[in-house]
Amino acid sequence: MTTTTAEHGVTPPVVDTQDHAHDTAHVNPRIAYLIAFVTVALAVGLIATMGLGGLILWGVGATWIMLALLVLMTAGG
Repeated sequence: MTTTTAEHGVTPPVVDTQDHAHDTAHVNPRIAYLIAFVTVALAVGLIATMGLGGLILWGVGATWIMLALLVLMTAGG
């Protein structure tokens, strides 16, 4: 009968693949607040002008934007 790795309690070595020589870029808080303000203003504007239709349109648009971001983040490159 063969034994598995789990039965032996052996863990594979963890390889550190991060490049610690370079710092990651930080987002400027002003830009983050500007993006948040524009996002909320656009949603409020759509709701104010179109009512429930604007809310639905905003929801559909936000869903497509999130899906596009997920595709870009998982593209691997």
